[in-house]
Amino acid sequence: LRFELGEQLVIAKQYTEAIAELQKARQNPNARLRAMNLLGQCYTEKGMLDLAVKQFQDCASEILAMDVTKKEVLYKLGLVFERMGRMEESLKCMKDIYEVDYGYLDVAKRVEQSYGQ
Repeated sequence: LRFELGEQLVIAKQYTEAIAELQKARQNPNARLRAMNLLGQCYTEKGMLDLAVKQFQDCASEILAMDVTKKEVLYKLGLVFERMGRMEESLKCMKDIYEVDYGYLDVAKRVEQSYGQ
């Protein structure tokens, strides 16, 4: 229930209110990864990029297989690193996705441009 409320608050762009609900939802094993992903998004929207990085990194580290969720989290993490000017770390996130899913969003373009292609 906390996760659903937090998710609706994110949709309504009420990020501050969503953070409190999502932090509580993170304690529920069934909603933990989704809550961490949305927390990272909230922190990103509020310009709290260091906190966003931590949420996305923690979330990604808990997902063993490179599934849809992990690709989404790594992509968002890469975008946050890019906003922070941490281009090498951003590119690493994109390469991790590229290695398993060439067609994911604009990852191929980002990776190939880094090689001057």
